[in-house]
Amino acid sequence: MPAKFPFEPWRVAEVGFVPANLRENESLFALGNGFIGMRGNLEEGCPTGAETIEGTFLNGVFDSEPITYGEAGFGYAKNHETICNVMDAKGVALRADGEALDLGTSRIDGHCRALELREGLLRRSFTWTTPSGAVLAVTCQRLVSLTRLQLAAVQVRVQCVSGAVELELGSGIRPAVIAEGDPNDPRNAAGKDRRLEVGRRLAEGGLTAMEQRTKATGFSIVCAVSHRLDAAGVSAAAKNGVTWGAKRNLSAGEEVVLEKAIAYAAARRDEADVWEQTIDLAVRAPDFGVLAAEQRAYLDDFWAGAGMSIQGDDALLQGLRFNLFHLLQAAGRDGRRNIAAKGLTGEGYEGHYFWDTEAYILPVFLHTEPEVAKKLLEYRHAILPAARERARAMGHDKGALFAWRTIDGEECSAYFPAGSAQYHIDGDIAKAVWDYWYVTRDLDFLAACGAEILVETARLWLDVGFYSDAKGGSFVINEVTGPDEYNVMVDNNRYTNRVAAENLRHAAEALALLRAQRPADYDRLCRAVDCDPREAEDWLRAAERMYFADAEDGIYPQDDGFLRRKPWPLDAIPAEKRPLLMHYHPLHIYRHQVSKQADLILEITLFGEHYTPEEKRRNFAFYDGVTTHDSSLSMAIFSILACEIGEIGTAYDYFMASARLDLDDIHRNTKDGLHMANMAGAWNCIVKGFGGMRYRDDTLSFAPVCPAQWEGYAFSVRFRGRTIEVRVTRDGAEYRLIAGEPIEIYDHGELVTIR
Repeated sequence: MPAKFPFEPWRVAEVGFVPANLRENESLFALGNGFIGMRGNLEEGCPTGAETIEGTFLNGVFDSEPITYGEAGFGYAKNHETICNVMDAKGVALRADGEALDLGTSRIDGHCRALELREGLLRRSFTWTTPSGAVLAVTCQRLVSLTRLQLAAVQVRVQCVSGAVELELGSGIRPAVIAEGDPNDPRNAAGKDRRLEVGRRLAEGGLTAMEQRTKATGFSIVCAVSHRLDAAGVSAAAKNGVTWGAKRNLSAGEEVVLEKAIAYAAARRDEADVWEQTIDLAVRAPDFGVLAAEQRAYLDDFWAGAGMSIQGDDALLQGLRFNLFHLLQAAGRDGRRNIAAKGLTGEGYEGHYFWDTEAYILPVFLHTEPEVAKKLLEYRHAILPAARERARAMGHDKGALFAWRTIDGEECSAYFPAGSAQYHIDGDIAKAVWDYWYVTRDLDFLAACGAEILVETARLWLDVGFYSDAKGGSFVINEVTGPDEYNVMVDNNRYTNRVAAENLRHAAEALALLRAQRPADYDRLCRAVDCDPREAEDWLRAAERMYFADAEDGIYPQDDGFLRRKPWPLDAIPAEKRPLLMHYHPLHIYRHQVSKQADLILEITLFGEHYTPEEKRRNFAFYDGVTTHDSSLSMAIFSILACEIGEIGTAYDYFMASARLDLDDIHRNTKDGLHMANMAGAWNCIVKGFGGMRYRDDTLSFAPVCPAQWEGYAFSVRFRGRTIEVRVTRDGAEYRLIAGEPIEIYDHGELVTIR
């Protein structure tokens, strides 16, 4: 496949302009900071002859509407939650000699747009020859501040290279133009009423502001813009928005610079009004140069701790750094917001949070930005009351069941067989809680949030499962859906049973730990959740007797019925019939021995200590032959396990598809937003796949290998207050302690001390 972008290690640059790539590139060039997200829309708007998908999003700000069922049942999800595409304020219209700037009709040369990964900027430049023959050099810069989470900024510089021109500059705040989407694609928000009501507006000199309100959820959303220009501007209220404009006459050698400071805030009905606060933020915002310097300093620190390099493959290095940058932009950092499946880059999956965060994304932050990992888990604790309510709706008297897809904690999946039935989300979250404790030893978090999550999720498993005489008295879990959405409502999904067993053990361990080291916190927790100490004995008994089917001819069944379903050879499925969920009725898929994504392979990858090397090899070969990889979550997991069993070439092939999935639009839906979990999967491929990182004997273990295509690679991880750099070449690995006290690690099973 020909490269769409030059392979540069620290930037992604679009050279020239291809209208057909506009919507895809709007996702790729999106900017965000965990609260504000702005798609990479052109400042002047959509060119003539092209199609755009506009978007500005605020993480966690959503509206809802009732789900309409033809035949509803008790406990069905009641409401859709959909992220709001809020008012747009990033645009700058330019008009010279009466001609509006339009890449589709204007005479443009040297157009280049680049996402600068070190600087955290979207930078764009071109020359524009006006109808009168004047030549203008235009440079646009945009940032969404990673240090001031309510601020974004735009700078537009226009220099007259030759001739003379009357230049008009325009700016506004207006409701978003919301994309219609494909009503036949369950992955987007088509058919939902996502319009917001317009409230207060302000237009005073260089200051504009606008309020929008959600119809059902009671959010007040405010945007304020401060315009800075060395010429007087005029602002005014317009239909559904506010505008600002100015004029300048330019002669050769003269230039004009417009800066916009953009502030956003949102509050619910029961929260304080944010109108004045948002206006004040825009007025007091530093100039663009100061914000850009802060951005660079923040990213210098980030890249120092999350550094990753590859010698011999610039394309993959670009993809990895691009992925890490977008993950950083997507992560909520206040304990109230999580990471949407598409981050803040598009409306795909309606802005919902899934189990992807805990299983794929959180490990990245756990070893690069542990404080961000903590905030993501605090969000789960914040929605624990909603998870308890969901458990009651699903018939469970005790415990908590987290929603499969949600924003505010309420289950939003209208199709329960592939949605609400994915009980494994409780185990995924519990595993993430325990991994955070294991890596950070943050006892304060465990006492304040983590232990309560572990207790409430452990309780649920005892009510979901039972001791089955038919299975020799083993503890079984029936009628659930594992990670693989092409096999639903199954008995004893192996991955689900495994995360349940670990959840039960870790809940008991957490209580014992608090009782020994934080007795006051232990007593408080037991009172708060009415916990009987004898519950832990029941958890440990269920974990010990959890059912795991024996292998059949060396193959472990993904669930009790998987190996008995009708085979469906992958080479018999035409390429145009992928993904299967878009071309076949669900029942047709469910009857076949086919997987959408890594399921049992995910279980083996995460819990490999339960399998011999030969078992891993045999099961990898089998499930590799029945998995379509219709989910972007799949390829990275197969890559990691392929590394472990010595299939480095196969691992590399899977990794290639994972690392540049969005940059190369492999799934042909990048226009709807980027694939956050896959981006995290690519990091895991390097660190846990080729780097072989695992937890062993209360420390870190590495077993690095170097693919033949590379001369070497390096990455850094954080662990218990240390930052460890791992450098791998074809001759072996070197470990260096960047920060913290000396530590013992394992290298290919040999204990090594690094200082």
